[in-house]
Amino acid sequence: MSGALPDAATLPRNVYSGWACVHCGTSLAVTGGVSAGRASGRSGAHDLSVEVYCCPPLSGCGPTRLRSGDVPPS
Repeated sequence: MSGALPDAATLPRNVYSGWACVHCGTSLAVTGGVSAGRASGRSGAHDLSVEVYCCPPLSGCGPTRLRSGDVPPS
């Protein structure tokens, strides 16, 4: 899934920490994640930019994503 990344300052904690997909918000604990790029953001003098992750290409995002009991594609 492509597109502009959201501002890093607006990301939920689980996405900012790399635990969830930046596009659909689902957990990456089962499938792992692939880099989606670097979300930029600032809070005053503080740089909040962070590497964010998304679902692997073959698992997709949202309802079509792998379920917790499924084996991720190799």
